[in-house]
Amino acid sequence: MSRYDDISQSIGNVGFERKMYDLLNSEEYRKMPYQTVDLGEEMSVINQNIYGWWKMRYLLDHRTRCAYEFMDESKKLVTVTDENIAWTTLRKLPEEIVTFAKRHSGIFPTFIRGGYKDGLAMVEWQINPDGSYYMDDDGFGMSDDERVSLYGIIDRTGKVVHKFRYFSKMPTPDGNYWP
Repeated sequence: MSRYDDISQSIGNVGFERKMYDLLNSEEYRKMPYQTVDLGEEMSVINQNIYGWWKMRYLLDHRTRCAYEFMDESKKLVTVTDENIAWTTLRKLPEEIVTFAKRHSGIFPTFIRGGYKDGLAMVEWQINPDGSYYMDDDGFGMSDDERVSLYGIIDRTGKVVHKFRYFSKMPTPDGNYWP
């Protein structure tokens, strides 16, 4: 059971996001394996180092003093549902890559690109990394894999407001690629 679940069960739904915010601003979350990154507009993300990789775990809204879990400890994107994915844009991708989207897996890098603007942020969710992801310090293990990312827009609570979809090139955060 995650820390998030422990708190949820102990306090119920009343003030849950505020209790999480207080906990995530404690000394424990200001040191390894955690790091806080400013996203602008009084938003930040707490990343957690899991097996040597920084994972985007919690969103902090400093205006409302609330926190939201984005990814759990098993690297599943908890704010993403099947309805938040534009499946038709994944039709031409290999099934083994689409499987990571079906599992809502954040095993590969996931980032907020460009921070928050007008209460929204673009998330890049890699469902297949480029070949250098597999390479060790000596250059061994590099594959010929191509990076495949889905892009979506979230609000200040992590709720998906524009579905995650595949683009052949990275879209701009201003929405020029969004239908």
